[in-house]
Amino acid sequence: MRSAIWYLAIALFLPVAFPLSLSGQTPPCGVAFLHSLDGPKTDERFIPASPEVVEEDLLKALPALGYIVRKHQGHHIEAIQDLTLLNSIWLTDEDAGVLRSDGTIVSGPVSADIRETSQAGTQGSQLSIEFRTPMLGRKGSNAGPLAAETECLVKLLGTNDPSKTSRGDAPEKSSPARAIKLPQGTPVKVLLFAPMYSKEYKKDNLGRPIQFEVAEDVVVDGVPVLRRGALAVGHLTDFKSAGGYGRHATLEFTFDTATAVDGQQIPVTGEIQQIKEGQTSGKVDEIYREQLGLGWLMKGADIFIRAGTEYDLEVSAQSLIQTGAH
Repeated sequence: MRSAIWYLAIALFLPVAFPLSLSGQTPPCGVAFLHSLDGPKTDERFIPASPEVVEEDLLKALPALGYIVRKHQGHHIEAIQDLTLLNSIWLTDEDAGVLRSDGTIVSGPVSADIRETSQAGTQGSQLSIEFRTPMLGRKGSNAGPLAAETECLVKLLGTNDPSKTSRGDAPEKSSPARAIKLPQGTPVKVLLFAPMYSKEYKKDNLGRPIQFEVAEDVVVDGVPVLRRGALAVGHLTDFKSAGGYGRHATLEFTFDTATAVDGQQIPVTGEIQQIKEGQTSGKVDEIYREQLGLGWLMKGADIFIRAGTEYDLEVSAQSLIQTGAH
């Protein structure tokens, strides 16, 4: 009876679950977060990007460490850790083979400031991050991983907002106008532009657009036909929220189009992403049998997908792209 109550108490705060499946590929950013939670509580680094870009990517990096924003004023941000989100991160990391230490479960509050500056003639931003000691005095406040994740996302996603500049990064030099045939089946890599967290979705969100960006130039006959940073779009096709009795969240989405250099929406296809987080453990099953009236208290696990997660797609129909000056 005592052990059952103990596991129930854990379940109330952190859903008891094990990863069942997580589609997509492990992003280059974020994988090593939980290898090095202990370390300096402050971090100062120069990032060669505008304060607006650094701020946007910092806001994407915070959820990947289980943090939710509590104050956002100008380029000053304060955040605290959310245990439900943190559990979703652990499940994702375990699925990717990343180990964590139970002694470094909770980190303290974090504050960050961004200011415009230059270094060695390069214009950019100074990112200052400070962690405070957790209320329970545990270890685990390390500013380095959050700063590194922000810097990594700036490099990975670039300075272009695909929703505003849908054709991607500007070409290095102009070239004569040409009509290039983009064959069906041409590979296209895309990156998730912002993190996805199932707790933020609702039942009526089916069809909700999901924004990606092209990860690298797609070149045909020596000419880029889709540029790095170009907008790619998918949409949510199925969703179920986490609930009582260990019912875990599910997300399903598919891919629709990518924007070519001439502005055409090129149809793309890829494996439908069907993500189910967790399966009820044998211990929780035992609790269900012993304490049937308390099963509703055991909330299932939510799903978190990091910004920058990469997906392999291909062009689904041949297109004729007008490249060069137009």
